[in-house]
Amino acid sequence: MRDLILNARGAPVLGAYVVPREGDREQAARAAAAVRDAGADLVVTATSGPERSRYTSTNQAIDLAAACRGRAGVPTVATVTTWSRTVMALQAHLLGGHARGVTRLVCGNGSAPSDEASWGEGRWAVDVVELIELLGNLNEGIDRHGLRLETPTHFDIGVRIRAVPRLTAADRIRIRRKIDAGAHFIVTSPVYRPEALEPLLDVINGDVPVVATLHALGSAAEADLLRGELAPDCIPATLVRRLERAADGAAEEGRNIAVEVAAEIAAATRGVLLSRSDQPDLVSRVKAVLPRPALESP
Repeated sequence: MRDLILNARGAPVLGAYVVPREGDREQAARAAAAVRDAGADLVVTATSGPERSRYTSTNQAIDLAAACRGRAGVPTVATVTTWSRTVMALQAHLLGGHARGVTRLVCGNGSAPSDEASWGEGRWAVDVVELIELLGNLNEGIDRHGLRLETPTHFDIGVRIRAVPRLTAADRIRIRRKIDAGAHFIVTSPVYRPEALEPLLDVINGDVPVVATLHALGSAAEADLLRGELAPDCIPATLVRRLERAADGAAEEGRNIAVEVAAEIAAATRGVLLSRSDQPDLVSRVKAVLPRPALESP
């Protein structure tokens, strides 16, 4: 990922999440190829919608990343979450993925399904900071037990962090802990207004690159639902009203908003990820508004 955040031409990176139904490898590869052809530099694989940080199966996301990389020839980033894995299980998945060429990762805690209580309190409790530290040690050639690996890994370590208009002191400390643990880059939660990025960028202070996620809202009802679920002011009332006024054209207006936000935040970030890969036309539109590299002197 570090080699893709600023590509060879100096342009911001553009990617899209590939989230197939039931881990369908062929669907994932087709989606990855479609957004590649539309101008995407990479895809991020997960097994559920990234816009709400729901359950993601780490081994499936790694498997899908390997499939997209192998079948569509697209650079991939796999989503790795910790909630349902022991540290040793995570290490096994990670080393297996590394052997298959999956070396770019976005780490998060994830969240358990509705029957979370049945898993037992703390039984699988691994914090994302511990995961980042594990990856850093593997890159140094040391496994979970302090044993020396035959060959060090070369993971690019990303971490998912919420972009919200207001951060508490505890939020700021938590963000710094993730960076200090060894994260190489940050992928944000969906950004619906540029102002939501400012507190996060202030905490990071340029220490690591930031790639912002964008989600094109499909309707006023979706915007209103998310507005009630997300932190205050992530989705302003003016945005909901704009989608309401669009009526039957709300989905297209949602895409227009995503393109506008991409253009506004591009200068403050190292790139943009779209939350869905089934809209190659949106990839093309966002590509067109991202800053273009300066021409080299002859």
